[in-house]
Amino acid sequence: MSSNKSSPSENLGSSPSAQTPGSTPANGKSTSPNTDVELKSMRPDAPKPSIPLGEDIMQLARIGEIGAMQNLFATKKLTANHRDEEGITPLHWAAINNQYAMCKFLLDSGADVNAKGGESVATPAMWAAQRCHYYIVNLLLSYGADPLLTDVQGYNILHLATIDGNAFLLVLLLHQEIPVDVVDQQGHTGLMWAAYKGYPACVDLFLRWGANANAVDEGGLTPLHWALVKGSLPSVLKLLEYGADRFAKTRDGKSPETVAQEMNTLRIWNRALAERGFEADGTQKPVPMGLASLVRNKSLMAKFFFLWPFLTVLVAIWMLSNLPILLGLPVTLATLFGMQWLAQQVANRGPSEFRILQKTPYLAGVFAASLFWVGFRWIFQVLPATYSSHPILNISFAVFYSLTAWFYIMAMIGDPGYVPKISSRNQQREAVKQLFELWKFDEENFCVPCMSRKPLRSKHCRRCNRCVAKHDHHCPWIDNCVGANNLRHFVMYIVSLEIGIILFVQLTIGYITDLPPLKDAQCSVINDTLCDYVSRDAFTLVLNIWIILQLVWVTMLCAVQLVQISRNQTTFENMRGHSIDRSLPSSQAFASAMTAGTTSMDAAGLSAAGQGPNPALAHSHGNRRRGGCLSSWSALLGIDTFFVTAKDGLRDGRSRNPFSRGVTTNCRDFWCDPAPIFGKRESGAAMLGGEVVNYNDMYETPLRMHAGRSGDGYRSVAGEEPEHMV
Repeated sequence: MSSNKSSPSENLGSSPSAQTPGSTPANGKSTSPNTDVELKSMRPDAPKPSIPLGEDIMQLARIGEIGAMQNLFATKKLTANHRDEEGITPLHWAAINNQYAMCKFLLDSGADVNAKGGESVATPAMWAAQRCHYYIVNLLLSYGADPLLTDVQGYNILHLATIDGNAFLLVLLLHQEIPVDVVDQQGHTGLMWAAYKGYPACVDLFLRWGANANAVDEGGLTPLHWALVKGSLPSVLKLLEYGADRFAKTRDGKSPETVAQEMNTLRIWNRALAERGFEADGTQKPVPMGLASLVRNKSLMAKFFFLWPFLTVLVAIWMLSNLPILLGLPVTLATLFGMQWLAQQVANRGPSEFRILQKTPYLAGVFAASLFWVGFRWIFQVLPATYSSHPILNISFAVFYSLTAWFYIMAMIGDPGYVPKISSRNQQREAVKQLFELWKFDEENFCVPCMSRKPLRSKHCRRCNRCVAKHDHHCPWIDNCVGANNLRHFVMYIVSLEIGIILFVQLTIGYITDLPPLKDAQCSVINDTLCDYVSRDAFTLVLNIWIILQLVWVTMLCAVQLVQISRNQTTFENMRGHSIDRSLPSSQAFASAMTAGTTSMDAAGLSAAGQGPNPALAHSHGNRRRGGCLSSWSALLGIDTFFVTAKDGLRDGRSRNPFSRGVTTNCRDFWCDPAPIFGKRESGAAMLGGEVVNYNDMYETPLRMHAGRSGDGYRSVAGEEPEHMV
């Protein structure tokens, strides 16, 4: 296995050599030639010009000319099992060129589904698998293709599919009861191939299917060694999560660390160790004072990260309000940095999913702390001084403060609308089979991590590791997803928060004004008038400044959500550019399968802008964040979503959004939903066009919503017979 990082298509068929990574030079160039399982025998070269097209059975198979093939068989000159000098059959060429109808015709005409041919001595299913034509592979399997047959190099169809990194094809093959740890001639498992190629989605799939994370090949290399050859951080992280041996040695005595040094991937190795809570030498990070059992308890750590900001916010406000400004500001910043650093150290030694503070309930705790201290200050300071002078303001604030707290808790702890998972592999197999029959086995209709069919408007949340019905976004400020079940709670929470902040600011202005001035108040920076007001109650004023800062992002968030309600659109749909009609991506996947030779919309150039990486093709090293800290905070505060929404304005967009029924109906569906506001609602239920629907089991857009303003309804081709579409 060489360490060069060329594209998968350039490395198609390259196999892990018997060498250890230590025998590969540091410049990344292999010392041994790549073996190629396709090469001449699988390259669709032009036919010999001397043979007329109507008699060239191989060319007819390539281009899918069924009529001409029928005429050729009718003359009985050739049969479906005709072989050339290399043993290649017409079925091989039809399979590699993604000619579904031709494949079916040849199979019905008696073609041998397990015929081997070419220099690789491979079956048609193997040819199709290397090009990720999983509809062809499924057809061949249904006609009796043996998934355990191997080619001349000892690769079976699972190995070949892994080499190209298509997770959807792997899902199909693993449901054929192929042993997950089946090896090739050098003892390499599918997991080793996925790790070497740097396909984290495939690595995850193999591990969840039960692959051995510590399997060894002939050279003693484990999947972790091979992942470090490639330098794929997500793959290394996933292997460590599943208990890969950090100290396993090859037959040459090389540990993963040694391999990382030789492959120039030591930085990846050290980062992966740190994110999984290990020291640079691979040992577990120590926890002082015997607190290891507490720090590694996920439930306790979730409570710690949620409550820690209560102390942080209090300390920061107290310092700013009691220390001179020239001293208080740097001291406060230093203290906040120290408390943040301490929280990060706890995170580094806690559960692996809490390594990054933004993935803990920390940000939810920041808001909860702000809410708590505002309420505390209001009850014990502001209310006693203003209940008689500002009774209406106090009553109004009490109402909206209570509503904010209630809807915040409901949005945070409630089920956002998790789509029920399929636990049985038999049920998963049936779901895959059904989607193949519907020509909808693609990223829009099937979730690989959940291994189940995706309902309409749902999305898989990697933070929650679940599909969420009518997914809006994952909100770190409530440490939960926002979906069909809690979207209305979330919107009412931020609207109540917006009004509550404004009321509190008004109350505190009246409260500060009514307080008697302090004698001999002195300030070093601000003028005497402002110093007079600040000295009356500095703590409340600093608290006011803090919540006014929050008012900025809350206002933007309210604006975005209210506009999206008027469009019957989620944040996810808004950011991906309205491409939310389930039938459209399905038909595009179908069309690309028949024309572009792939059912991946990304590979065919058909994916919607902003849709994100295609989970079907696991070629990347993982999602690389761009923009750094500024981009992260822009996403956290919803600034990017605000500008996207502002760019569109109040346009309804019904021509592109099949769920919109006009502003009036959309708003009525949301605000007049009969589900209880203060009680538990049916999971996945919502209003759509004046009717109650359930997004947990909605897989097709209602027919009456297919028509746009012009009245021209969209007609899906997904249900038509594919052999009549060629």
